[in-house]
Amino acid sequence: MKNIKINAIGVEVDEKVEDYLMKKLESLRKFVDFNNDEVVTDIRLSKLTKSRRSGNLYRAEISIMTVGKKYGAKGEKDELYAAIDDMKDVISRKISSHKGRKQSLFKKGGMKIKKMLRRDINPVK
Repeated sequence: MKNIKINAIGVEVDEKVEDYLMKKLESLRKFVDFNNDEVVTDIRLSKLTKSRRSGNLYRAEISIMTVGKKYGAKGEKDELYAAIDDMKDVISRKISSHKGRKQSLFKKGGMKIKKMLRRDINPVK
């Protein structure tokens, strides 16, 4: 996967965390082609201390910039891996929702064209 940048603030990103991130991004491959040079992915991992709640709070944010659209999501949990999972769930919902909208608009356009063609072939009496 190209053009993936991982920024960490207050968190050490070791090989285990990086492998976990790549595994989660692999599930998004059906929506986004990460090997395309025009797709840029920016991931930010941070640790928030002394939050309103007791204990540490981890935040995982992602920005995916494709040719025609920019997607972004974040997840906040008590554990880093849970925050990554939350972030992945939110971004996959956003991308699939956009993909579903595009497909439904395409189908509606096709139905309208088909309806117009039927009217031309079968003139109304």
